[in-house]
Amino acid sequence: MKVLIVKHGALGDVVRTSYFAGPLREKYGAELKLFWITSIGAKPLIVRNPYIDYIVTRFEDIMNDQFDIIFSLDDEDEALAGVDRLRSTRIVGAHFEDGKISYTIDAAPWFDMGLRSRFGKSRADELKKLNRRGHAEIFAEIFDVARARPRFYGDSALETHYQKWLADCTVAIGVNPFAGGRWPSKELRSTELEAFLKVLLGTSSLLSAGACIVLTGAGADREKNLALAQALGDPRMRVADTEASPLHLAAIISQLDYIVSSDSLAMHLGIAQGIPTVAFFSPTSAAEIDGFGRLVKVASTAPDYCSYRKEADNSTITHARLLEGLKELHRLEMRARRRNDAGRQAE
Repeated sequence: MKVLIVKHGALGDVVRTSYFAGPLREKYGAELKLFWITSIGAKPLIVRNPYIDYIVTRFEDIMNDQFDIIFSLDDEDEALAGVDRLRSTRIVGAHFEDGKISYTIDAAPWFDMGLRSRFGKSRADELKKLNRRGHAEIFAEIFDVARARPRFYGDSALETHYQKWLADCTVAIGVNPFAGGRWPSKELRSTELEAFLKVLLGTSSLLSAGACIVLTGAGADREKNLALAQALGDPRMRVADTEASPLHLAAIISQLDYIVSSDSLAMHLGIAQGIPTVAFFSPTSAAEIDGFGRLVKVASTAPDYCSYRKEADNSTITHARLLEGLKELHRLEMRARRRNDAGRQAE
């Protein structure tokens, strides 16, 4: 059984789609040969996944293969042109049909809400806002497997390195306030971000003696973090350097006690690694994000919430709401620990 997954990006989508490699292995067993074509930038995020047999970054590398199923999960012209050149018995997802972009009915619950929707963009946006199903539920149907659980396979050497980097922090709270600049309304407003950090650095019960805040973000976002840390001038603030690879970001997040993040790769890496996460949403859908019991969502209450407008109104994403989300996470964690302790005592 030779199966190909076509999923290039965004990086967070690659992470959450990789949860299904395990269920596919459980379904098909040893006969499965699972291929994955992705971008060069995304490859490090799945290269250690034990359920994926072959990872390629060019369609040319698999032109001689015959696939039983291709799960075509990207809808960009270049990716679809590549899929069109491959040989397969069956395609699930997006493809060219009579020279036009189409998608199979078994993938319609997802693509109906996307840019290639058969209903047009206006109705797709409405469906996106009406949707209450998470990515894991929808994609379990697309892959025809049991619903997946979060899994991530990082670099253990990097994880050890960042464990040492944070060794003197009694509690480490990550904050990923930006989103790369492409979606300004995904990011925290500067006034709310500064207010949020100042409260945490003040009398917050979460930041006890020896605790620290870790600001994450690459490229221009890291430069903003450095400027912010310098402006606040508190030694409890650290700015992560993840420029080398997304695996550095994953490794840092794996060592955090909590993370507060925009709808971005950092959020997905927190969820994938079971880190208690507060995520905030303005232009994008909170409903489709699966938290698996360790995510608190702070969604915009503005009229254009989930509009997928880059300049959507994010004014209702306030530091007070984020702080309440963090406190709720803390309460959930304390409750879970008490239950676990009670279970161990009962044994």
